[in-house]
Amino acid sequence: MAGGLTASLAELATPERLQKLRRGMVPAAAVLAFFVFLLATFPYDMVGRRIEAEAARAGVELTIGSIGGRGLFGVRARDVRARVPGGPGEPATELRFDRVDVSPDLFALLFRRTSFGFALQAYGSSAKGHAALSSDPKLPGLSSLQLDAPDVDLKSLPLKDVAGVEGSGRASVKVDVSSLQPADAASGALSLTGRQLGVTSGNLRGFPLPRTSLGDVDAAVTIDKGLARVDKAQARGGDLDADADGNVRLRPLVSLSQADLHVRFRPADRWLNENGLIKSALGLVAAARQPDGSYVFSFTGPLSQLNSRPGR
Repeated sequence: MAGGLTASLAELATPERLQKLRRGMVPAAAVLAFFVFLLATFPYDMVGRRIEAEAARAGVELTIGSIGGRGLFGVRARDVRARVPGGPGEPATELRFDRVDVSPDLFALLFRRTSFGFALQAYGSSAKGHAALSSDPKLPGLSSLQLDAPDVDLKSLPLKDVAGVEGSGRASVKVDVSSLQPADAASGALSLTGRQLGVTSGNLRGFPLPRTSLGDVDAAVTIDKGLARVDKAQARGGDLDADADGNVRLRPLVSLSQADLHVRFRPADRWLNENGLIKSALGLVAAARQPDGSYVFSFTGPLSQLNSRPGR
């Protein structure tokens, strides 16, 4: 048997066969060397500056600390900061990301479309997802978005800069919106699950918010033909039990989206006695009080300037 194996190896190692093997290896080695050279010399800094310029055109001040390759075609940016302009009379909000990984969809590029997978690390949490940009110059921005953030620390987020409040607890967020453009045809779903969430400080329209435990929070929203419907929104086990329902008619400018929302909450007696100002204010709106001791308020109008009234 050993003799047969030696004979077979001898047949494979003939000068003609070795020459063919070398001919096959040379092109493969050349292709590999080309890709190594491409990755080593690719002008990532130039790409970073272009991204910053495109963000500036959209009104966002973006700075990238460093940028380089990730895998064969991906890009990794570190120390990314984005200053997003606020509303009229409001300061800009700065968001910071420790790391941003982007992997473009090469197949989409063949059809002149821009879509990519991404992964984020920021504020002690991580998220990943997929996004596509609109190819219609009349409708710039995102055309679809998927996002999965399984463990978000609310205490670390810049909620005070964004919403004027500081929070606590951990939450899971999922976004799966298959269509965002045009706004009246948007469709998808959003969900949030939080455990031991709470508000630690802040203010709402100039009114100081007391420390409040919201307990466990579950919310789900379905978007169909531009109408975002609140399927479920509840808080249980905290200083107050709360439920919300209603819908929001989406507009191209989110702040102008039209809301028709209803909120019911029942504060715990202990929390209400500790916050005399709120207790006195609720005593003045008899129309909001329900037979079971809860309070109902309705909110309508554009998201940027909601109007509230007691009752439904």
